[in-house]
Amino acid sequence: MLFATESVILLPNKHTKRMKLSSNTVAGIVSTIRQTAERLAHTTSEAVLTDLYIRLNPADGTLSINDDDDRQLAECTIKEWAGRENDAKLHNEVINTLRRILEENREMIDGINILRPYSFVLEDNASETTDDIYLVDDDTFLLSGELMEGLDDDLADFLKQLMND
Repeated sequence: MLFATESVILLPNKHTKRMKLSSNTVAGIVSTIRQTAERLAHTTSEAVLTDLYIRLNPADGTLSINDDDDRQLAECTIKEWAGRENDAKLHNEVINTLRRILEENREMIDGINILRPYSFVLEDNASETTDDIYLVDDDTFLLSGELMEGLDDDLADFLKQLMND
């Protein structure tokens, strides 16, 4: 849920009290996603990509979106994330913020012309995958690995209940 104030959008998340991003920052992230969607929407046939890679450089706040061949599709600078290379909370802030923005812009993402399923994947500066942020399939939009949390326990409880009946 977004709470808008004069020029700040507050994005609550369970790992931090509240994260503040200016409306210009959120607009910059949306614009970067839009640039990516537009670049891929104008291909004549479905591009043979498997994922889109989001990389944040916490030293300068540069957020880039790249294709499978590490070609940059779009980039912006997030001043609120700059200079936070030693901040343990930054990773969760980035994931939660990007998931929320991607979900809010689902229609735009649906127009991306690449083979499905594909994911928006968060990478570190060494191009190592750290998280799958957003999975897109024809009828499926997976926002979080948290959807699967507790599934083993639920299934074990269900099986135990069946065995007792």
